[in-house]
Amino acid sequence: MEVLKGKGKGFYVMLAAIVMALVTAIAYAIIYSPTRYMSWEAFAFLLVGAALAIVLFVIKKPAFAPTVLFVTGVIGTMFYAYHIYFFISSVAVGIQFSGFPFSFYLNIVFYVLTIALSIAAIFLPQTKEEK
Repeated sequence: MEVLKGKGKGFYVMLAAIVMALVTAIAYAIIYSPTRYMSWEAFAFLLVGAALAIVLFVIKKPAFAPTVLFVTGVIGTMFYAYHIYFFISSVAVGIQFSGFPFSFYLNIVFYVLTIALSIAAIFLPQTKEEK
């Protein structure tokens, strides 16, 4: 495909980061939307970051896409932490003895992967270098 011609490792890592941001947003909404721990701001920042990254690819400015996704991912993570801190503190001090569910760890892993992939994409070349 001509769209993928001449693209470097950073381009493919960025595509993975975009997919991971979308997966994170969808999983987060599915798991937390029925609870009081849902942060619609975190959900929105993940979606907006993925959408802006896609737009930057379309307008042929992919060098800025990893940074956009990184910033929106970090802001989304902060909103997630802000809305889930009461649950974490109630489990940590023993008010709620059930412990952390698998979905809690899953969301943490998804957020970390989204941010890690966007950081990697920032430092990897977006295009192949000519030899």
